[in-house]
Amino acid sequence: MNKLFASLILLTMTLLSGCFSTSALIPEKKDSSFYLVDTKEGRLCNGNTGYCVRLSLVASQNGQLDSFEKAYQQKITGPNYPRSLMIILLKPADSSYRATNLDTNGRLYSLPKNDKTNTAWKALNDLYRTEYQ
Repeated sequence: MNKLFASLILLTMTLLSGCFSTSALIPEKKDSSFYLVDTKEGRLCNGNTGYCVRLSLVASQNGQLDSFEKAYQQKITGPNYPRSLMIILLKPADSSYRATNLDTNGRLYSLPKNDKTNTAWKALNDLYRTEYQ
């Protein structure tokens, strides 16, 4: 009984001190209005939702992502297929969109959602499902 009483006192003190807040109970709104490229981790993410796919998936296909290559009218080339894919995403040859640097060290870039980037996202997710599900 003493442990329960001590726990209740500790919880009450914590609540009164402001360590818990109602914002902790409300889920943070995740922005999925853009794609995020993490050049260090080699990932393409759906905004800041935490839902990401690794660009290294393309290596298992020897760099072939037909729908992606058709949309971008560019070939993913070796020997480093994931890097080639990342470069195409960040700077499409037709300059149809611009990647926006989000930090000072060149790690994070924002890509607009459009037909091309949506195709890239879908192609990588389809590849993931084929490989792992």
